[in-house]
Amino acid sequence: MSPTFWRQIHGGSTHLPIVLLLASAVFDFVAWRVRDEVLRCGLHTAGFGSAVVGMLGGMGAVIAGLAMTHGRMLGGGYEKTHHLFVWPALALSVVLVGWRLLKGGRTPRRGLGAYLTGMAAASMLMLGAGYSGGEILLATENEAVGELLSSNLPTATLDQTVLVATGQKLFLKNCAHCHGADAHGDEGPDLHNLAWTDEQIATRIRNGKKGQMTAFAGKFSADEIRAVIAYLRTLE
Repeated sequence: MSPTFWRQIHGGSTHLPIVLLLASAVFDFVAWRVRDEVLRCGLHTAGFGSAVVGMLGGMGAVIAGLAMTHGRMLGGGYEKTHHLFVWPALALSVVLVGWRLLKGGRTPRRGLGAYLTGMAAASMLMLGAGYSGGEILLATENEAVGELLSSNLPTATLDQTVLVATGQKLFLKNCAHCHGADAHGDEGPDLHNLAWTDEQIATRIRNGKKGQMTAFAGKFSADEIRAVIAYLRTLE
């Protein structure tokens, strides 16, 4: 499978452990403090379920990350920092979930304080992994722009190339969930070979379409709309 596939799987699966491990710690902490037995059991069950799904999400993210980097366990620079958060977070979550599985999914009050401390630590490590992963993306984008700026392309060509790259980034972040990552359409229409003028496209981006498309007038600047249009003009 292509690196793009694994990159998308990796990016999508990272949200599960970050949110669910933290939710698990919150559920169990609240359960620890309440007196009602039924409510306490329900909260502990929710905490355990969140921990299991979060751990599995973490394992999926790690597997996709290893496939994406061809088995590189540590790396260097931002990637190394990212992995120094990832591996302890995954190991700690596996140990903690394993402990609860050995207890039949129950949460004995004895040792619960240590468990909650460990789960809070795993959650913080996952947050650190997510933050450092974002640093990798920013560094990659800045490096790509730097390479373009240091190239010998004519100024007009260079400006257009940077504009299209910016538009593609904005499209993938804000539009791809409706129009598809390849812009061939999903909930929204296919955007290849648009017959509209630039002003018509800009108006639709700014104003949206009631019940069908979000208005981006308050989110995109005029330059960002121009960048999106430049990207759309490359789609044939």
